[in-house]
Amino acid sequence: MSIDVEQSPIITVGRYSGIAIDKLPNSYLRWMLTQDFPKAWTECAKKKLSQSSYNDLYLEVTRHAIDMFSRRFLSLWVQSEASKGEEALGIASFMANLAQEAWDKGEDKSKHRHQDDGVVRVYSGIKWVFGTNPNLPEFKDVITVMDSNE
Repeated sequence: MSIDVEQSPIITVGRYSGIAIDKLPNSYLRWMLTQDFPKAWTECAKKKLSQSSYNDLYLEVTRHAIDMFSRRFLSLWVQSEASKGEEALGIASFMANLAQEAWDKGEDKSKHRHQDDGVVRVYSGIKWVFGTNPNLPEFKDVITVMDSNE
């Protein structure tokens, strides 16, 4: 008796070249969904994320964005989370939640000069720059953050 097992596509580019997509870290899968990868790859990434305990937001915060946030808005995180002890959010999760609020409630300040421009939303004094994939609009990257006056 043969069992039909669906095999995960193998990524053929970049840092994880040669690895099955269902074996990639969730952070990389979220990033993949903001890029123009083949549909079979993005469907596999979406499936793995949907089965994960850590898929609460389809939003990836880049290292650059975390660096910029910590340089400009670290006091916001400290004020919000310092007294919560073990219940406190880490800075990346705190940022992801704020970014989702900015996406949902922020004022769109995008210039839309060309199709690859990021989406810019201003919310609570922070300018958030998002990368998106028009084929998968529910997934986004926070590329950077800055003071809304910059």
